[in-house]
This record gives sequence, structure tokens and C-alpha cells, in this order.
Amino acid sequence: MNSRTIKLIQASPYLAVLHEHRNFTKAAEVLGVHQTAVSHRMRALEDMLGFKLFERTTRSLTFTLAGQILCSAAHNSTSEMERALASVIIARESKTIRVSVPPSLAMKWMVPIMGKAKAAGIDISVLAETRLVDFTKGEADVSIRYGLGPYTGLRTLSLGQSYMQPLASPGYIKENDIDPQKPWAKPLDLLVDEVTEMDNVAFGWKQLQEADQRWAKNASSISRFDRTDLALQGAINGLGVALGRSMLYETDIKNGFLIPLGPAYPVAPSDWIVSSYEFAASEKYKAFTAWVKKEMANTRDILAAQG
Repeated sequence: MNSRTIKLIQASPYLAVLHEHRNFTKAAEVLGVHQTAVSHRMRALEDMLGFKLFERTTRSLTFTLAGQILCSAAHNSTSEMERALASVIIARESKTIRVSVPPSLAMKWMVPIMGKAKAAGIDISVLAETRLVDFTKGEADVSIRYGLGPYTGLRTLSLGQSYMQPLASPGYIKENDIDPQKPWAKPLDLLVDEVTEMDNVAFGWKQLQEADQRWAKNASSISRFDRTDLALQGAINGLGVALGRSMLYETDIKNGFLIPLGPAYPVAPSDWIVSSYEFAASEKYKAFTAWVKKEMANTRDILAAQG
């Protein structure tokens, strides 16, 4: 960063206020300085830059093109700083924990158990996002990510072994005379989450077929989706067989909407609680992680109860 840029940044509050009020006298009032201080600072800046920022008359102040560009940038920067400050204050003072989770996990696991969080005295705001949030920008307090982990520079907590499980509705199984213990014996309508199949996380029908050759070459048709929860919903509606992963299908099994076909297969990726180290030291983080681990245990108990 050169000296000219540094001086421009130092003059940024003056430029931002002038952008808003377009008047030296009003700008001086807002900044709490004498009007001549504003005039002198702007003339010094123009001398340093080598071009005019304002066209001055006895009654008005107008921007040159350069002045409009720089004053607008200063104003935008100040507004962004105000938003960032508000975000920091809200994050520190609010009891709400902002949790970023993939949309499928939000729909199939997090949202259905939010009532339990409330009963446990934990206030959660769910942010359903496919992208990774930036904790340094205050975009979320904590995230649940599905991947290989851990994540460099962040506090990470593994939620244990994850599994992939083929599933279908009772109606589809009955209509196609499928034996849930030997589902690969008949051609099946496969419901595929294309995004999961194509990303770098080792989870999908390809991995299942590599793990168990009995699943290979038994598709009578393939329907494609861009989210796992949509594929699972397609299975619930009798469209075919979807491939679910841990935390996304257990409740549907408990409610009788889906039936496992064949065994569950362990996979390398799993779910992780991820946050900044600063937030990980807070009481909110400790309460949230304890609650999530408890609900994870409850989720696993659902499958155990199925026998």
C-alpha cells in the first residue's frame, strides 16, 4: 500500500460525508470540525492526487467524475463498516445461534428438531446454504459441514461415522415385489442427486456400487435431482430408490415413509460442527454442541429401534 493510498484512506470519512450531504458546512457539522478544516483537507487531497474532486461555486458543490467515484467508494466503505459493526454487536449480544447447514440437512434434520432446541433453552436461526460461510465476516456463528474434515484454521468437532443407505417407500416396494433384504435382485428406478455424484465428496451411487457389486447394473431408469432431500422426497412419493446419508433418512424410517433396502454402508465423509476458535470458547457454542450430540444419539437410536 503506497503513501497516496494511505492518505486517501485517511480522508475517507470526509469523502463519505461529502458524498451524503454535498456541502462543506454540513459535512463539518457532522464531522465535528471547522468548515475550513474540511476545505483544507480536500484541497490537500486534490493537490496530492493531481486532479480535482469538486467544482466549487459560491452557492453549490458538485463532483467531478473522479470526485463522484472516490466519494461514492468512501461512502460504500463506511456503510459496509457500519453493517459489519452492527453484525458484531448483534452476534455478541444476541442469544440466538446462527447455524449454517446444507439445505438437505436443514430440511430433513435441523428444522424438524428445532422445537427440541427451544425446549432445551437454545435459540437457533437456521441458514440453509450450499456455500461455505465466512466466519471472519460474521456470516454465521457455527456451521455443520459434510465432508472429510477437519477444516484448517477453524474449530472442528466430528459427529461420528456416516453411512449411505438405499431407501424406498413401502408402496414402491410392494408394487414392484422387492425383497428389502435382496433389493438388487430386480431392476430398480434409481433417484440420483447429481450434485452429490459430481462433487469431490466420496458419496453416491458410484461409491455404493463399488462397495457392493450386487448394486451394479440394476437400474431400469434414472431420475435426477440437484439435492439429496429432493431425491428422498421422490422416494417417499414412490418414484423409486434414493440414496440417503446419515441424519437425512432416520426420521423418515421412523415415520414409516421409507424402508431401508439392504445394509447401510460406511463412507469416509461425515458431518462436522465447525466454528471460529473464538466462538468455540463461548457458552453458546458449548450449549449448542452438547445439544447436537444428544440429538445425534437420538437419531442413531431410531435405527437401533428398527432392529
